[in-house]
Amino acid sequence: MNDTESRREEDFFTYACKPESICALLPEVKAAFSLAAQAYFCATGQKPQVNSAWRSLRHCAELMAEFSQEQLEAMYCRNGRPDYIQSIAEARQKTGEKLSSEQVYRILQQRQQGYISWHLLGAAVDIAKTGLKDPELLCKLLQQHNFSVFDEEALGIACIHAAYKGLEPRVVRQ
Repeated sequence: MNDTESRREEDFFTYACKPESICALLPEVKAAFSLAAQAYFCATGQKPQVNSAWRSLRHCAELMAEFSQEQLEAMYCRNGRPDYIQSIAEARQKTGEKLSSEQVYRILQQRQQGYISWHLLGAAVDIAKTGLKDPELLCKLLQQHNFSVFDEEALGIACIHAAYKGLEPRVVRQ
């Protein structure tokens, strides 16, 4: 057994999120991400940093409350406009101001459709793009390990969003 084989999964990436967020990843997601991170580490000597993994609905609401309407639509309307995005837009127009995370949370709980984020299922990770030696290589490796990859830098967020493919979306209300 060589040095690379004897290491734990977490030895090939770092994380800036809570450890529970990493632990709550689905086993197949964590295993696939760890393999991609290991391949990236072996190629570059750099450990990618996970900024976010599993998230609660409340945490999603906190993040969404901070996004502009343009960011929300770019992130959540790629396959149509979910009712919760429409509800957030209408509430913002009605109040003329930013919504609190609690207001967004209530909208998300009451939504009629949409899974919101693979993060809620433990099926996605956001990797810091800042300081990454070879983002293109990391994206390629993630894709080879069954992830769809979206560079969120165009939305003003310096991260690579990687969602594990082939899982069934579920509506999470809490």
